[in-house]
Amino acid sequence: MRTAVATSHLRVTPGKPAVLDVDVTNTSDIIDGVTATIQGLDAAWVSLVVPVVSLFPQASSTLSLRIELPTNCLAGEYLVSVQVVSIIDPDRYSDHEFWLSVEPLLAASLTLHPSVIVGGSTAVFQAAIANEGNVTADLVINTRDENRHLNCVAYPATVSVPPGETHTVEIHADGKRPLFGEAVSRNITIDISGGSDTNRGSDIAAQAGEPQVISLPAVATFTQRPLIPRGVLTILILAAIIALWATVFLLVVTALRDKPDATKSVATDFNKGGAGEVNLEAVAVAMSGAVSAQSTGAPLPLITVEAFRIKPSGDQESVASAGTGDDGTFGLESLLPGRYKLRFSAEGFDKLWYPAAPDSGSAEEIAIDPAKAREGLNVVMVGKPGAMGGQIVAPENRGSAAAITVTITQLIEDPVEGEPLPEPVPVPVDAAGNFSLAGMITPAPYTIRIEAPGFDPRELQETLNAGENKVINTVTLGAAAGGFNGAVVSSTGVGLGNVEVTVRSGDFVKTTKTPTAGNIGGFSIDGLQTPSTYTLTFSLDGYTEQTVAVDLGSGETRTVSVVLVGGQGTVTGRVTDASGLPLGGVTVDVGCGAFSANTATLTTSGAAEQAGTYTVAEIPAPAACTITFSSPGYISQTIRADLAGAGAVGGLDAVLPKALGSVGGTVSSSSTGASDVIVELSSGTEPRSTVTATSPAGAYRFNDVEPGNYTLTFRKSGLATRVVIVTITADQALVRDISLPTGS
Repeated sequence: MRTAVATSHLRVTPGKPAVLDVDVTNTSDIIDGVTATIQGLDAAWVSLVVPVVSLFPQASSTLSLRIELPTNCLAGEYLVSVQVVSIIDPDRYSDHEFWLSVEPLLAASLTLHPSVIVGGSTAVFQAAIANEGNVTADLVINTRDENRHLNCVAYPATVSVPPGETHTVEIHADGKRPLFGEAVSRNITIDISGGSDTNRGSDIAAQAGEPQVISLPAVATFTQRPLIPRGVLTILILAAIIALWATVFLLVVTALRDKPDATKSVATDFNKGGAGEVNLEAVAVAMSGAVSAQSTGAPLPLITVEAFRIKPSGDQESVASAGTGDDGTFGLESLLPGRYKLRFSAEGFDKLWYPAAPDSGSAEEIAIDPAKAREGLNVVMVGKPGAMGGQIVAPENRGSAAAITVTITQLIEDPVEGEPLPEPVPVPVDAAGNFSLAGMITPAPYTIRIEAPGFDPRELQETLNAGENKVINTVTLGAAAGGFNGAVVSSTGVGLGNVEVTVRSGDFVKTTKTPTAGNIGGFSIDGLQTPSTYTLTFSLDGYTEQTVAVDLGSGETRTVSVVLVGGQGTVTGRVTDASGLPLGGVTVDVGCGAFSANTATLTTSGAAEQAGTYTVAEIPAPAACTITFSSPGYISQTIRADLAGAGAVGGLDAVLPKALGSVGGTVSSSSTGASDVIVELSSGTEPRSTVTATSPAGAYRFNDVEPGNYTLTFRKSGLATRVVIVTITADQALVRDISLPTGS
């Protein structure tokens, strides 16, 4: 081969691809493939745009090598070589040296450890500078506080970082901290800048023109805490306020103590008869009673009962109060004889004055004598109207208000014989499943019944306290059970018994069989969870299995009827070549699911009308089959055959094209057929050869040639040698005539 490198000096910038072109000419007389490698570079840095270039004899092309160096590859001049080698004959290769100039690349990164410091007057930050380029970086570190509250210094202020290394610089910051108040955050701007040192003897850096420069900005935050924290300052202020109030209080108390005692005049005949004692126990009285609910007749606990004594002036004063117990009873003890009114109150009830008055003016006075208890002061209280509501979620009927019905019924725990029970009250449900009922009798227990088509009904019991507006928890309806029924029949409509029916949904499996007497072929499966999707499989020996998928809605029972097809089918056809001639001995493979069979087409030794035909019988029907036809020297063909039921399916024919081709023609010289010319057919492997015929003069031919690209070489003493490239395809007879001029 003949090779040439496009350049002897290639400049490459690390991190950026460069391309080296090598021109290659195939000087051999066969088709060749060439590739290339670069000696002296890491193989991971080099790739070929086209891994292998194919060349016909005397053809030329270009091999392109893509070179991409890592950013840390040191700058400099490197002498490397490119080797071009044949993939057919490794002994055919060529080497070319060239200079690889790696351009300088200045790159670095900056990391602060930490980036935020909370402290007092001083802080030290660590700035890690990593050289990610391929030349030494000479850097200057500048630091500043824009508001000049801090004194910022870098140690050291300059640094030289070789390629691949990391140097650490300390950033010192100090300044006065606030006396008191909030912590103050101050930003420190760090700017690290510089370039490569062109005075270190780096010719490559000097050749690059202007020196490269970089800038690595960063911001560090120094949060200074005050000398006196805010919490301490708050404590001091509070202590001062307390001390001030204590001083004022002591001054006022001292002033009051220094005043003279007050004097009071008393009549001379005051208590003339002397002191007298009254035994309260001898005159004290008590009142008791019970409180019940009008709605249920049940005792009401936690009702506040207040006793108001009526003075001689007619004014009333509250003198005692008590609460009812769990049994609704109350007792007011140690009351002085006199006239009283009782008031009953509790949350959710209107205030009630004994025995059933809305206010004090219309209340009954209760007169009690000394040492005589009043009992049986019973009252009945009416609760304020209440309300109840909530939301209902139905998995498939969400938003379908018409599909959900809600009724609320007051629950009578001890009904009185002969008295009618409360009627259920229908409650409207909106599109979102929300319901609400106001003006309900309280306190009372209620039953809430929720119904929807396809769902199990739900009943809830809720107690509505006096005047309560209650929201019950969201109610999710559970779908009612569903099922399937139907019939399994044959293709003639006759019911089939003993058919196994299998229902599946995930891990759930349920099986039944159709009866062989009575309702032959009928089936029924119930108690299935809904909503869900089920697959139903119907199987019976001698019949094709059927599987259907059915969506079962909430509480739904669906009817499924299937037809099972049974029996045996037959396929027939004929196989010919591209010219229409029947082909005998062709292998015929039939596959129909689990069933498979094979045969061969009849040969021409049989009856003429049967040559090339085939028949495959006893195929379980229905079935979807594939039929494959194959024969040496021909391209295999596959066709599809669908058997809907028992019977024969004909006309399943196939045409097999030849898998090989041929090439031939006439060789002439001076317009006359040239005999005894050597003709070679080659594709880079062992060539085939022949000689041109005498009659007809100059004729040649190669049969049974594999499809592909070939060279035809024509040689004869006294005539010029000619090489021709031809492409041969399957089932093609290529004609290629050639004229050979006289000469060597």
